[in-house]
This record gives sequence, C-alpha cells and structure tokens, in this order.
Amino acid sequence: MSIVLRPISPAAAARLRAALPPEDVVVAPDHPTEFSAGIARRVGTGAALGPFFLHRAVDDVVVGEIGGGFVAPGVVEIGYAIVPSCWGCGYATDGVRAVLDRARAVDAIERVVAHTPLDRPASGRVLEKAGFRCTGEEDDEHEGAVIRVRAWELPIQDGAAT
Repeated sequence: MSIVLRPISPAAAARLRAALPPEDVVVAPDHPTEFSAGIARRVGTGAALGPFFLHRAVDDVVVGEIGGGFVAPGVVEIGYAIVPSCWGCGYATDGVRAVLDRARAVDAIERVVAHTPLDRPASGRVLEKAGFRCTGEEDDEHEGAVIRVRAWELPIQDGAAT
C-alpha cells in the first residue's frame, strides 16, 4: 500500500481550522487540500472512520485526508482529498480501500456512500476501482454551495463488499 492512515491529532486539527499548517506532521508543499479545514472539524468525534491524514508510505509526508461518518442508520458517507501535486499516484485509491477495510470491521455499517463532483472524473475512477457503483447524479451541498455530483454506493455485508 502506498499510503498509511493516521488519525489527525487535535493539535493539527486546530491549526488546520485556523488556516495554519500542522506542526506535528510533515505535509506536501501544496497542502492543505480543499477538504482540510472541513475534515478538521470532525476530529475528536470518536468516529471509527476517521478523519485521517493520508501519509505517503515512502516518506511519511501527508498528501491528503480521508474520513467518513454515519449519515443514516447503517449508512456511512466517505470523503477524501489529495493535494494536486500527488494526483494520479494511487494515494486516493489506496486510502479509500483502507477506509473500506475499517468499515468492514464495524458491524453497524451496511453501506458506504460517496459523492464526486462532475468536473472530477478521476475521483469517480477512484471509487470504481474500490468497488463502488454509480447510482446517478444529484445536487449536494459543499462549503455552503450547491453543486451537481455523481452519487456512489458500496454495500457492505458479512464483512465483505458485494
């Protein structure tokens, strides 16, 4: 695996919320991602699926974030972002697969969902590689704005994807 998931520390989350670089990890030069401040607000909620920093395995540099949380009984939504300088390196795919491994270990999770902006087809390919199927398009809220997205889902049953 090209990445390692590590929980985002409360100190790093506070710095990200203040638009400052974290001091307890080394980040890629083009960090933060567009997801950094939002995911930092979820630190400390005790969620089984993060949020996590995505550390590049070869040098331990943070190249993005990933996390998930319940949006309905049995349903978890995940989100992820990779710094642009590391797009196309497989880090998002490995991160999604690692989060799915964690999801399969949580009995209460029956289905994982995700949304990808229409203008980012590579994000959809990440989910396809991880076994998700596209269920259509819908409107979604992102940072206070409504955007058109593709909806994705992956059923989780008996510890395996179906």
